[in-house]
Amino acid sequence: MIVKLNNSIASQRGTVIITVLMLVAVATYLAVEMTYRQRIDITRTGTLLALSQSEEYVKSAEALAQYVLEQDLISDIKSNEFTDHMGEDWPTKVVKPIGRGLVQGEIFDLEGRFNLNLLRSSNTQIQTLASEQLEQLLLGVGIPSNSSSNTSALSVANRIEDWVDEGGTPEIDGLESQDYLLFDPPYQTSNRVLVDLSELMLISGLSIDDLNLLAEHVALLPPQARLNINTASDTVLALTPCLDISAINAQRTQGDITDSELNVLDAGGGPYVISGCTPAIVQGYFSVKSRFFLLDAKSEVDKKTIHMHSVLYRPETTTAADVKVKVILRKHLDPFSGV
Repeated sequence: MIVKLNNSIASQRGTVIITVLMLVAVATYLAVEMTYRQRIDITRTGTLLALSQSEEYVKSAEALAQYVLEQDLISDIKSNEFTDHMGEDWPTKVVKPIGRGLVQGEIFDLEGRFNLNLLRSSNTQIQTLASEQLEQLLLGVGIPSNSSSNTSALSVANRIEDWVDEGGTPEIDGLESQDYLLFDPPYQTSNRVLVDLSELMLISGLSIDDLNLLAEHVALLPPQARLNINTASDTVLALTPCLDISAINAQRTQGDITDSELNVLDAGGGPYVISGCTPAIVQGYFSVKSRFFLLDAKSEVDKKTIHMHSVLYRPETTTAADVKVKVILRKHLDPFSGV
């Protein structure tokens, strides 16, 4: 009887020990889980705060860009010299450490780039010129970038034209709505001006690599916008026949091309046109001042980065009190493609 009692006590002690061990294991698991979740919450909160701060930093860069462009036009009004060129303050890249982070911004003149929406110009001469220039630009930057592609620069140019024009008849190697409706999923051409470069991804034959090659050379502006001869790159200037780019660059290193010189250029004369060259310069294509600008802003706080593009519009005015720069488009960039 005593032996059975001892065995029962020993068995109960073993059960208690196992129960205690299980309770300790459960408590340990709960403690670890709570600590892990707390760490995740702290990390998430820190990330959100850093991104929020980074967002405010890029907006501060935007406000500074607006101020710089406003002061530039006010300076032009005071001097009565209305030109925009690379020798002014606004093209200067700014990099500024702030608190726990860094903010940087750079302003680009969108009217110094090839305007794809000239394909919708009401001026037939400019529309025809833009059509020819687009093919040259695609060839110049190496589009299509895929050497195994069955498309050519001409076919891509034709398809971009078909995408924006109002007609339903495709160009020689173009595609219209009746072609895209056969795709899966089907869709139609926009038949309007382009608003965002990513729209071109819907055009058959264009890839994201092509868009990255094209991005720095093109702008999407109203069809009436002119090309600023003072800020256009050599790549874009070379798209216009008969321009003496060497003479233009020589003048731009000394300052700017003035309005009076532009009038001579429009008339087909002056030092910036190759003598005896044809065809003639299309009147109304060039300008020496700009209204549309692009701010490329980037900020970083605790290794959390925000990259944003802002399109800034500065209406023309001759009254300092009326000078105002507006943000007409704001876009957070894809961190992988930059488009």
